[in-house]
Amino acid sequence: MELQIEGRHFKVTPAIQEHLREKLGKLERYFDGIHRMHVILAIEKTNRQTVELVCTVAKRHTLVSKGEAEDLYVAIDTAERKMLAEMKKYKAKLRTVVRGKRTVEAIRAAASEGAEEEA
Repeated sequence: MELQIEGRHFKVTPAIQEHLREKLGKLERYFDGIHRMHVILAIEKTNRQTVELVCTVAKRHTLVSKGEAEDLYVAIDTAERKMLAEMKKYKAKLRTVVRGKRTVEAIRAAASEGAEEEA
């Protein structure tokens, strides 16, 4: 996974970079189709820190999550939780949908029986 970290209106410290690598490494363990992760950290005048995660996954889909808090580390954690939820939604869309009373196991069993009869 390619990781880009961008700080707006401040310089990103090594401690923040390490915290981001630790948190975003967990996302990579959950979903292995991540191509690139772009992190935008911003500090506003109102003492509100925002973190925006832009993740490019398989088939060039883009997942975006945003976290806001008074503390930058809390904002990173919030954005990471939201990205995990986005990845769960995306991963669910990738699964095959079986409608009706037949289950996936029943379909696989029928397919294997058909393959044995042909042999």
